[in-house]
Amino acid sequence: MPSDPTHWLFRLAPDAWLAAAETELVHCEEKLSRRATRPGVTHARRAAGMACNSVLALREDDRYGRSYMEHVVFLSQDDAAPEEVRAAAQQLRDAPAAPPALITLGKPDLGPLTAARRIVAYARSRVAALSAAPS
Repeated sequence: MPSDPTHWLFRLAPDAWLAAAETELVHCEEKLSRRATRPGVTHARRAAGMACNSVLALREDDRYGRSYMEHVVFLSQDDAAPEEVRAAAQQLRDAPAAPPALITLGKPDLGPLTAARRIVAYARSRVAALSAAPS
């Protein structure tokens, strides 16, 4: 697959999109662990969107839109995706970016990180399947 540094989708190869998504997961975990909700949710959504780009680079689908958030929104209702992946996308779509009014004691909420990891894992499996399929 030829790269095109001027094209929003083809500026990175699928493996590079997945690597970028993994970096976003690291940032997400760091932020959420410190209860920095807004940046943590943003990194989770970016990770999911970048993971979607890895698949879209191999099989374009205009229904997914161009932005990371458009990817997450469409994935949340894409019947071709497994239920647990749609649920993870719904969780990211609906996650409030602002922290709750009352911060509870105990461990921070890593739900957006878990949801994003599920989407990245799904994208990784889709990229592997699409890459292995005969053209």
